[in-house]
Amino acid sequence: MCLSFMVVVCIGGGQSQTPQAAPQTGIPDLASLVKQQFGSTFTLPGKFPTPLITADFDGDGVEDAVIVANSSEPFPDSYAFKYKVIDPYSAYFGLGNPKISSSFSTADPLRNHDLLIIFGSGSDAWRSATPKDKFVVINLPFDDIAVGRMLIKKNKPPIFVIKARESQIMDSAVWWDAKKKKWKWEPGGAGAQ
Repeated sequence: MCLSFMVVVCIGGGQSQTPQAAPQTGIPDLASLVKQQFGSTFTLPGKFPTPLITADFDGDGVEDAVIVANSSEPFPDSYAFKYKVIDPYSAYFGLGNPKISSSFSTADPLRNHDLLIIFGSGSDAWRSATPKDKFVVINLPFDDIAVGRMLIKKNKPPIFVIKARESQIMDSAVWWDAKKKKWKWEPGGAGAQ
């Protein structure tokens, strides 16, 4: 009986740490959160398969969020709302300045989405009124996103990554490099599960 209780506790505890896509029912609250944290230049795309994923992307033990949004101009509100506009996809190919690479974005309305990343803080995690940090990822090609895991070093546990899926070309991974304090992009998932 003691063994059964421990198994149930372990299974229940493991489930609370599992990354997940948020239920679709919170979309109106999500729109309010986006406006509050990133400004009115961002909108939620209609009928996106997975508009929100959550996991501990920066490894600090607090849940973070990634939200899919649209914006024709992510830069103007970056100072007022204290977020950083980044382009890890173009940086992988040698052009790391998002002010320049933002002009490369595609005009395809089905694929021209941004990722809004909120590093959570405190007990409210990513829903906190003052998150730990915020980012807007531009120019990342994707049709859908999911949470994945990737092994960075053999002697350390795998980290959570954003799996960016582009159905006609490839999957890729966007991950937080804690040592360099920046987001990176890897083609083909780079071992992400």
